[in-house]
Amino acid sequence: MTSKRPSKTARSSRPGSYSAAEQPEADLLIVRRHQDQPDARRRLSPVETTLLAGARAHPGQDLVDLSQGSTLTQAALWTVLPGGSVTTLTPTAAALHQIRPTPENGHTWGSVWDLAERPLPLPDASVDAVIGRSVLAPLSHPRRMLIDIARVLTPGGRLSVCELLLGQRRPVNLDGLSAHEMTQAERVLAGVRPAAHAFTVAHAVGNGRLAGLTQIEHTEETVTVPLIGVAAADAALRATGPAGESSYQAIGRVLGVSFARRYADAWRSTARRRPIILETPIAYLTMVKPDIAR
Repeated sequence: MTSKRPSKTARSSRPGSYSAAEQPEADLLIVRRHQDQPDARRRLSPVETTLLAGARAHPGQDLVDLSQGSTLTQAALWTVLPGGSVTTLTPTAAALHQIRPTPENGHTWGSVWDLAERPLPLPDASVDAVIGRSVLAPLSHPRRMLIDIARVLTPGGRLSVCELLLGQRRPVNLDGLSAHEMTQAERVLAGVRPAAHAFTVAHAVGNGRLAGLTQIEHTEETVTVPLIGVAAADAALRATGPAGESSYQAIGRVLGVSFARRYADAWRSTARRRPIILETPIAYLTMVKPDIAR
């Protein structure tokens, strides 16, 4: 049996833009389709350039940005307009409450994206490419997401994602803390996003194949971010992470306020003496939905 690629007319019936008030609170995701040119054009970052190249994005295509916070949407719009669109998915208030990191829910960041309740709210074979940052790594069940991505892609459609390899991240050496204390802090941060710390490229490749995706390719590189000065170090430590709390808050919650203060003091002391270097390996992965008509 051969499969025909849906026409633009056939694909235009997918969900448009909705507000939270227009959808029942039971729904986990709000679907928005963007077709307007961003106000100001800017130079694409290396990550954006690589992801869009992996998706082979070009004018007239319909893309889905699965990045939390829709961080790739503007860059993608500059690539697919005129004639194309970018669809984003935003958690509802009920979904955000469900994934709030508390001891009671086990810090289950990613539960909305784990598709435990329902699949992606998009029709079959409705998009040319799916792009995203940290799409698979935070998930307890990434194969479910990959199966559903394969469902919404048109035959020959592409998945292009960038994933943090937190399990390979080098620990930061800080003044005044022992190796044991640093290990304690790292365990706390891994406990907030356990799936992300356990994620590997081999895991993603295997799940992609089981989801029916082919032509799987991947590259890895290390992103180095220097934190120069006390203000930059303190901002990084207290920045809200994807699980809804900062590193400082997570460490204080598990190891106590006194330990968290010592940990923060160690960041500041180190930053006064030298830049703090954060090194995180990342992986770019591309996968293709087979076009059985060819």
